[in-house]
Formats: sequence, structure tokens, C-alpha cells
Amino acid sequence: MRKLISMLLIISFCSWVAPLYAQDLTMGFVNLKEVLDKYKKVKDGEDQLLKEAEDKNTKREKLVKEIKSLREKLDLLQDKQKEKKQQELDQKLKDLQDFTYETRADLRQKRDDKFREIMKEIKDVLEEYGSSHNYNIIIDDTLILYKDAKMDVTEDIIKTLNKRYK
Repeated sequence: MRKLISMLLIISFCSWVAPLYAQDLTMGFVNLKEVLDKYKKVKDGEDQLLKEAEDKNTKREKLVKEIKSLREKLDLLQDKQKEKKQQELDQKLKDLQDFTYETRADLRQKRDDKFREIMKEIKDVLEEYGSSHNYNIIIDDTLILYKDAKMDVTEDIIKTLNKRYK
């Protein structure tokens, strides 16, 4: 019985105190996907990586052509000469594999570094915005089931990021 009374007292106290704390809570939300879609630096970074990938692909295609040429020549050679050309072909194939692996790893690393840099900038802008507008919390709207549109700070964040990027 004492436990029940104690529990009821605690619940009634919490229900009385909790709204007092909630009155001072200022929340906002941001659509992070939309921020990433509309932030010009993201588009520029993607374009830069695509250009670099195209350049690397041009080099790769050159290696592939060399390999095809060597294979064609190999078919026409005598046994003695074939062995030497086969070693050359094997080395070119290894070079192609190494180039492909290194290129993919390099582009993946650059993409990840750029993404981390952009996410840090977004986080910094969100912190500054939240602090200057007296928000206690700004959350991504992905899991919000209901939201008041007045609490959406997405466009303000996008404008700030793009203005800073210029």
C-alpha cells in the first residue's frame, strides 16, 4: 500500500513539474535530405567526382585497348615469341586490375571525405542557427509523425549554407 501511495505521489509530482519544463523547450526540425539535395556544394562535389571518374575511365579504356591489341598480336606470334608477349599481357592485366581497384578506392575515399566535410558544415550551421534563434533542439524530420510547418527550419538552413558557399 505504501508503494502504491508513493508511486501515485511521484506520478502526480512529475505530471505537475513536467509541463513547467516543457514550456521552455523550443524545437525545430530540418529535412536533411532536402538540405543535401539543395546545397550547391553537394552538387559541385558530385560534378567534380564525376569528372574525375570520367578521366580515370578514359585511362582505363586506354589500358583495355592495349590489352586487346596485345592479345591480337599474341595469336599471330610463334611459340618462342608468345611466351614473352604473354608475360607482357599478364603484366598489363595486373596493371589494369590494380588501376581499377586503386581508382575505386580513391574515388570512394574522396566521396566519403567530401560527405564528412559537408555534414560538418551542416551541423555547424544548425548549431549556430539553433543558438541564435533560441532553439533547444533541432531534429531531422525523417521519423516525425506530426509536425507543425512553423517549426521547419530547412529553407533557412539551405539559404545559410548556399550563402556561405558562394
